Amino acid sequence: MIPILSNKEIRERLNKDLVIRPFRKESLGEVTYDISLSSEFVFVEPHYTPIIDPEKLNLRANRLYANEIFLQPHQFVLARSEEWIELPNDLLVIISGKSSLARIGLEVEAAHILHPGHKGYVVLEISNRNSVPVKLKKGMLIAQLLFLKTSPVSDYSSIGSFGVQNKIDLPREIKFVKKD
Repeated sequence: MIPILSNKEIRERLNKDLVIRPFRKESLGEVTYDISLSSEFVFVEPHYTPIIDPEKLNLRANRLYANEIFLQPHQFVLARSEEWIELPNDLLVIISGKSSLARIGLEVEAAHILHPGHKGYVVLEISNRNSVPVKLKKGMLIAQLLFLKTSPVSDYSSIGSFGVQNKIDLPREIKFVKKD
C-alpha cells in the first residue's frame, strides 16, 4: 500500500519540510489540497508556430497576465498556480483536475506529478474540450494535490528539466530514445 498523507500529516509537515505559500486551510481536504489559478498564462502563437516539430522545437508563445481569460473551444493554454510549493525529497505529489471543472469540459493536467524536491509553482496544461468558451479566473480552484510518501531520492529541482519553477517555461527540447 502506498502511504497517502492525511490532512493531519500535511499540517504537521507544513513549514517544517513542506511549503505551500499561501496556505489556505479551507483548501485542505481529507487527503488533498486544492490549488488556485494565478494570473499568468502562456499561449503558443499559431501564426508563428504553424506546426510543432518535437525534433526541432520552434515554439513562439505569448505570455499574458490577466485576472480572467476566455478559453475558446478546443483551445490550449499553460497556466500556473498561485501557490508556491516546496517538497521534501520523500514526498511525491500527484496532480489531478477537479471533477466540477471536468464536467464543464475543462481538462486540467500538469504532467501529473511533482517529483520529490520540487520547488516552485505548479504549471498546468488546460484544454477546453467543450463547444463553448470557458472563463478562467484568477483565484479559481483549478486542481488538487495528493501527497504520497516515498523513500528519499535526489532533489528534483536540481536535476529536472525545468529546475525551480519561477514562471511558466516552454520545453527547450523533447527527448527521444537513443538509436543504436
